[in-house]
Amino acid sequence: MASRALPRSLSHAPESCLAQVNDFELIALVGRGAFADVWKVRDRRTGQFQALKQLRADCTDQPAARQLLKNEAEIGRKIACEYVVKVGHARCEIEPPYLVMEWLSGRTLDDRLAADRRLFCSEALWIARQCAQGMHALMVAGYTHGDIKPSNIFLCDNGMVKLIDLGFARPDRLVQEELMTHGRAVTGTPEYLAPETLISSKLGGAARDVYSLGVTLYRMLSGSLPFEGETVIDLVRKHQQSLPPRLRSLTPDVPREVGEFVHRLLSKQPLRRGSGLSWLVQDLIGLELSLLSVG
Repeated sequence: MASRALPRSLSHAPESCLAQVNDFELIALVGRGAFADVWKVRDRRTGQFQALKQLRADCTDQPAARQLLKNEAEIGRKIACEYVVKVGHARCEIEPPYLVMEWLSGRTLDDRLAADRRLFCSEALWIARQCAQGMHALMVAGYTHGDIKPSNIFLCDNGMVKLIDLGFARPDRLVQEELMTHGRAVTGTPEYLAPETLISSKLGGAARDVYSLGVTLYRMLSGSLPFEGETVIDLVRKHQQSLPPRLRSLTPDVPREVGEFVHRLLSKQPLRRGSGLSWLVQDLIGLELSLLSVG
């Protein structure tokens, strides 16, 4: 389930973890994030494998970390979409808090790109379209993901693509209110942040997620990011003021209409990225079909 496999025997499992998850048999530690560990577990009642994400003991006194886990638990249980990871059982009131998600076999897009650098156009569109469908399901429920990037996109062995890590997901109305009143709805990863992230805007988070998907698609097709910088400030400034290298100048084999589509997603003006997300799904389907007809 996690991006980097870190097998560990049960003899090395934290006692605090063992004490709180009696309904689950811990199999192995499979991932470690900034504030939580992810375990592969077996549900003792059903025998099914699941993923258990638990706040680490050294992070339990951090309100922000606890809130991220709580967000993921609450939103993950509300969204019923095959393109968004399913969250089931959660105990956010105990120490340390944890949640249980469906077990996914595969690897993250980040791991895939680390191995292959860039993808064929058809596969990149296939992945982006499923991400867009997951983003649309979140938007219909009133949320935006808030941190679209390759490490939060999981490529399942069965071909499905799922958005994971919903910690930064929030109601879109809340993101919009913060941007309009304070200009401070700053969440996400610098390399994937939309230009309007640090300024007041009348638009909510959906347009920001679209931009982040555009950066991800650019990286899938070219093997590089549209902008790089030595500092976060430098990166943000480039997202706001600079134009990325034309995609077809880096990868001439990318069809012209695909290149134009990606650069549309990277527009500085949110409105130029389109309205809503249903158009995004339809355009990606159209590009997929056009490649099939050419093939």
